[in-house]
Amino acid sequence: MRKMCLIVISLFWLMPAFGDTLLEPLLNTVTLQLSAEQWVASKTALVTIGINASVSDNDLDKTQSHLLDKLNQLAGKAEWHIVSFNRSLDQSGLEKVQAQAQARLTGNLLAGLRDKAKSLSKPGETFNLDNVQFIPSDDEIRDANMALRNTIYQQAKAEVDQLNKSYADQKYYVHQINFLGMLSPGPIQNTLFMKAAMPVASNGLAVGGKLRIIATVVLAAAPNPDVVKMVHN
Repeated sequence: MRKMCLIVISLFWLMPAFGDTLLEPLLNTVTLQLSAEQWVASKTALVTIGINASVSDNDLDKTQSHLLDKLNQLAGKAEWHIVSFNRSLDQSGLEKVQAQAQARLTGNLLAGLRDKAKSLSKPGETFNLDNVQFIPSDDEIRDANMALRNTIYQQAKAEVDQLNKSYADQKYYVHQINFLGMLSPGPIQNTLFMKAAMPVASNGLAVGGKLRIIATVVLAAAPNPDVVKMVHN
């Protein structure tokens, strides 16, 4: 008897979901593809410094902190991060270290940076400027992504308002929004966000790239009450 009650209760909870599933094809829907674009400017450059050093095994544990101390001489308040660190044993018995460090620097700190990096070098330890990229930071891309999604929401709301003006008895609403991704016309692509390739500038001017987002939006209106009754009956 108890098992039978449980089965009846389970069926009772499943019935509304089953009803909604049946009603889904009956919705009056309008499918749109909306898009939004925004320029994302960055006044900072992602700077990569390549480092080669030979150290004894006893000094290996101090190497990263030592390299960061040297890098801090390039730019006063820059926050440097070691992004790769590889070691191997050379023929002399010393540990050969190959590392890369990155920091975001404002344009005014880029002048003469290559020579400054070389000036840090000494026998057994070299610093070289590997790359300078004006690409948006993660925070700048995140803010742009949020702003673009908000633009899509406003566009969808405007479409709903327009439909409800034209078909006052339908009462349309936003049923689904599927974002197809963030697109950039630039050739450099990232897995999560496709970032525009930025030209390099060292004069302090903001360098930007255009980001574009596309979304498929489904607007829906509830079916006629008589049709709903027919389905439930």
